[in-house]
Amino acid sequence: MKDVEIMQPASSELQQRFEAAGGKPSYVRGMFGRIAGVYDLMNRLMTGGLDARWRSFAVRQLALGADALGLDVGTGTGDLAIAAVRAAGPRTRMIGVDFTTEMLEIGRKKLERLHLADRIELKQGDGEHLNFPDNTFDGVCSAFVVRNLADLPGGLREQFRVLKPGGRMVCLEITHPPGPIFGGLFHLYFDRIIPLMGKVVGKSFESYRYLHQSLAVFPRAPQLKALMEQVGFTDVRYHYLTGGVVAVHVGTKPNG
Repeated sequence: MKDVEIMQPASSELQQRFEAAGGKPSYVRGMFGRIAGVYDLMNRLMTGGLDARWRSFAVRQLALGADALGLDVGTGTGDLAIAAVRAAGPRTRMIGVDFTTEMLEIGRKKLERLHLADRIELKQGDGEHLNFPDNTFDGVCSAFVVRNLADLPGGLREQFRVLKPGGRMVCLEITHPPGPIFGGLFHLYFDRIIPLMGKVVGKSFESYRYLHQSLAVFPRAPQLKALMEQVGFTDVRYHYLTGGVVAVHVGTKPNG
């Protein structure tokens, strides 16, 4: 199976917005910069607080041990990295990378408030070009990030590259619910209600409309599993949560 068989092109409307911004990465960076101040609040409102449970499940799959070093790709304001160190053994540390300065500024203030700045370091970086040597991290994770990558296979290859042999990669992402009835209700909520919430809370209808548009061209869970296997991950599996609203994919970098 080739990458082109499981990836769909963006809509002409969305593609025009990417081009006007100078490409998808520039568009995404600007969008998250605009909504950084309401990002955490909108996550809680959109999910009814379930996003915290989803992150907890993801870090249990990551299973970092004592003295481990983990990487959170597209860390945003740091919630997944925070969940990871809280669930891990003593002296476990995380590095979070994100290319949106506004998100990182909020995240650093959050770490100081929670007294976790000594265990989590936030750096500016690009998830498609990770500035770390091969085989650096005991575990690599992301939440609501890979859907935003311009080069999804390339981004997954980067996560594979920096992961130590035997380490796990865990990806939490919105997905396409498998059932037609629940799936229809979900897409109605995601396409119509969430953009209105974004307009009221964050004064940004277009930014939250992008969420649905980005999902429309994102691979379904079985297809993302296949792509992870193409990259080289083994023992790849996924877990639908909350009826398939999100999926947590887990893969291992083989030894040797």
